[in-house]
Amino acid sequence: MILAAVITVPLVLHFTQHSKQMTLSNQTTTQQNTSNILSEIHGVLDNAANNTVTSMANNSIITTAGMTNATTKTTGGVVNTATIVTAIAQNTTTTVPTTRVTSSMVKTQYSSALTVNSQIYCRESPCSIPDTYFQAIQLNVSMSGNYTFVSNSSMDTYGFLYYNTFDPNNSTANQITYDDDDGGAHQFKFTAYLQTLTRYILVATTYATNTIGPFTITATGVAPISFSSINVSSSSSFVLSQYSSALNSSSATYCRTGNCSSSEYYYFSAFLINVNTSGYYTIGSQSNMDTYGYIYSISFNASVPLQNMMAYSDDDGGNRQFSLYLFIDTTIKYILIATTYASDTVGAFSIISYGPGSVQFIIQQ
Repeated sequence: MILAAVITVPLVLHFTQHSKQMTLSNQTTTQQNTSNILSEIHGVLDNAANNTVTSMANNSIITTAGMTNATTKTTGGVVNTATIVTAIAQNTTTTVPTTRVTSSMVKTQYSSALTVNSQIYCRESPCSIPDTYFQAIQLNVSMSGNYTFVSNSSMDTYGFLYYNTFDPNNSTANQITYDDDDGGAHQFKFTAYLQTLTRYILVATTYATNTIGPFTITATGVAPISFSSINVSSSSSFVLSQYSSALNSSSATYCRTGNCSSSEYYYFSAFLINVNTSGYYTIGSQSNMDTYGYIYSISFNASVPLQNMMAYSDDDGGNRQFSLYLFIDTTIKYILIATTYASDTVGAFSIISYGPGSVQFIIQQ
């Protein structure tokens, strides 16, 4: 037992000394590796590098390796940061400032007026007769670009813009844009891109029918605009026909509603409609009375007012006037009944037609 103990002790001491020598050797190797790594940093942050070396010399292999990796990442960050700063400095030095020059907007004004001598059309179809005054204005621009048009008037204005031509009897053809109240205070306002060498027509009119008065249009854009008032004609031939008459105590009476008391009756006049051209016609009334209109096919029987009835209207013509819009065939017989909304009402009235041909109204007894 004693011999074994004597033998064992030297072995342990020898192993311990050998381990210490290996540890010292590893520390020496680690210090050399660390020194090599630090020497490759190109002298960046010398004081920090010296502190790191001191710390590495006092720590184990694992601690030294960990600090070496951290230092490498930080240095890389510094180097990259320096590179970025240099790039920014270079770009800042070589960048040439750009000045944006905004062209000044030019305003052009046009003043005129709608009068009883102005041209007149149906702004909204159908209408019994043309009832809205308008002025057609040709526009010419010297520079292509966006232009804004705003009206100023005591009237409630309406504005339309057309390409090349404007047909009063086909007001949707060639229409680019339109507006009623976007300018505020019942004034039109719209913006459109206009090109040089192109004909545009601005139609200045009103929201309400039969309205006249002065107006001003202000155009704002990249260049002045030439305004020129023009007269326009329709490419389609529309004919106005008129017949004047009256309801009185001698006129025929009937029960318009189909359910009347013995003392309730409605005066009426019956007209045979003759046309020489088939097509769509507008037939309406003008009167101080609140009128009512009916169209019948072939015949009219006052005792059975719903029989053969094709169409009817009360206030479609505005101002409590009837307005009927229908296709009339030259080969078919049509009867127009002109009467009133209220019973026992008399007064003068006119029947006006508007269509591709003249209309003959023949009173029926």
